[in-house]
Amino acid sequence: MKEYPHLFSPIKIGKLLFKNRLCASPLTTDNCIVENRPNDQAIAFYGTRARGGFAQVTVGESDVDWEYGNRFDGFNDITNFHAKQWHSGAFYELTMAIKEHGAIASMEINHSGAANYPWNIGGKNPIGPTGYVRPDGVKVDEMDEAMMNKVADHYANAASYLKLVGFNMVMLHGGHGWLLGQFLSPYSNQRTDKYGGSRENRARFPLMVIDRVRQAVGPDFLIEYRLSGEELVEGGLTIEDTVEFAKLIDKKVDIIHVSVGIYHKHVESRTFSSMYDPHGCNVEYAAAIKRVVSTPVSVVGGINDPAMAEQIIAEGKADLVAMGRQALADPEFPNKAMTGRADEIAPCIRCGCFDPMEPKEGEIMAPHTFQCTVNPVSSKEFRISLEPAPRASRKVMVVGGGPGGMYAAITAAERGHKVTLVEKSDSLGGFLKFTDADTYKTDLRRFKDSLVARIGKLPIHVELGSEATPESVERENPDALIVAVGAQPIVPRIPGIDLPHVIYAVDTYWEPERVGQRVVMIGGGLVGCETALHLVARGKQVTVVEMLDRLAGDASESHRIALLAMMKDRLQSRTGLTCTEITPQGIRVRAKDGTEELIEADTVVYAVGLRAHADRALALCNAAPRQYFMVGDCLSARKVKQAVHEGFHAAMDIH
Repeated sequence: MKEYPHLFSPIKIGKLLFKNRLCASPLTTDNCIVENRPNDQAIAFYGTRARGGFAQVTVGESDVDWEYGNRFDGFNDITNFHAKQWHSGAFYELTMAIKEHGAIASMEINHSGAANYPWNIGGKNPIGPTGYVRPDGVKVDEMDEAMMNKVADHYANAASYLKLVGFNMVMLHGGHGWLLGQFLSPYSNQRTDKYGGSRENRARFPLMVIDRVRQAVGPDFLIEYRLSGEELVEGGLTIEDTVEFAKLIDKKVDIIHVSVGIYHKHVESRTFSSMYDPHGCNVEYAAAIKRVVSTPVSVVGGINDPAMAEQIIAEGKADLVAMGRQALADPEFPNKAMTGRADEIAPCIRCGCFDPMEPKEGEIMAPHTFQCTVNPVSSKEFRISLEPAPRASRKVMVVGGGPGGMYAAITAAERGHKVTLVEKSDSLGGFLKFTDADTYKTDLRRFKDSLVARIGKLPIHVELGSEATPESVERENPDALIVAVGAQPIVPRIPGIDLPHVIYAVDTYWEPERVGQRVVMIGGGLVGCETALHLVARGKQVTVVEMLDRLAGDASESHRIALLAMMKDRLQSRTGLTCTEITPQGIRVRAKDGTEELIEADTVVYAVGLRAHADRALALCNAAPRQYFMVGDCLSARKVKQAVHEGFHAAMDIH
């Protein structure tokens, strides 16, 4: 019997059979479609998701015209492909890479409308439903009916080209504050003619586009319409608006895909949910729409657990579950869930792989390549596929059972090497063991546990409670040594640091009885802020003190914004203060102007960085008779992502 019977039941939509209910949703990956054609990386990137078992794989996001819609410097404009038929072969390769594994091939097409920038479109003003001057000084021109018809034709031409080169369907992006959503939303549509005002009027242009696309592709080519269930900004779309629009497009499209928010206000509108948002954050929007339409409904948004996906389908809240970043974290998600290996799934930890950016004129936007913390192969699929196989099975010794060491051991074993993993503590996990107690790190704990599960299923000899020494390395005589011995916390040289009410941040998880009611945190980096937030969740009153002017400066920008929003009303934070002394009553601090004060506290916690175990690592490497590698914190303070990637590549380089 299937463990997730509803999730892995097929569904027929139109004339297409979806083999299960899991879809890989579109992501903006600038390294996949370059100069108007999919490259080898695109074929590997999307083919990997199809091979991983997703029923539908959607390529994203492509602009429907260069004239006003281009947002990616011409990389993804598909209207011009008609003039360059030699690109068709590359697109056939892409669609075949998806369809050969039994998946349905789709592409998301879009027009950025009023959110575009003049330097993307030859210096012209962007166009939108309403003419106005944006806060950044860019003038937006109001579209007339002639322009609407022209853009609708661009959508139709793009969709017909996708059909020509082998796609099974198209996704029209009507959400996230792009052009179709701009017309639908009272937040962005201030027109007073027949295209503005009432819900029916605001829907008129999106309906024009849907009808034009249907005329171009015929009845058997599926159309999926992506919309924001709510925009979650003042004056924006509400679920009542969206439900009424869904009624208008019912049976005009084949799938209604429910997301949320506005890209340009991605944090406050949860377009890309953070680790502090609930999983399945858009499910109730999808359920509200599904209640009023006969068209199948798909939902996306922070879903990274097959049990949750199963429940969504079983309860009838949606017909399909779409995964964006989770398909990056583990493209084998469907196959693992279907074959009893759910414990091996690497969950998306929503740590900030994608930071939407507002470009400045003359600057080149950093590409959205989605380097994933928990999947070192993501966005490098083609390059990794070129790595040579090992010349022989080698004897490999890995020292350190943290994320870098575990990933190195797994990769080496999967490549056929004989692996011994040595860990001095009584359990695997390294620094990540704190996630067993952290309030907000459930997904990171699941990632740690997935690595432990994978190690348990591989022929890896694990030695716990064993500290590697140069002598033990010499006795083991490995062909390759991977050292991942981590780091230790830096103890700041502050008078009073050795007082009994002073404790290192991570130790608060293991010794909660040492933490009093009033806490002051010395250090407002990522570790300090996240530990402070955890302590607040445990009922403590916390003040974070940071010497610099910026809190959590070492976090990705999207995660930093979400973290600061969580901290805002839950704890106190003080920046630009230097701690000069710790006393039994609290800490003395000095501001930049020289003024001093006492911040009272029952417990003082510090988080001011890590110091690598470099000497120990070097001593072990010097004892290695052949190849050796150092990964993770033993080189210098690392994040989980760096440790995982370094561990993976070290194992790949064993020859």
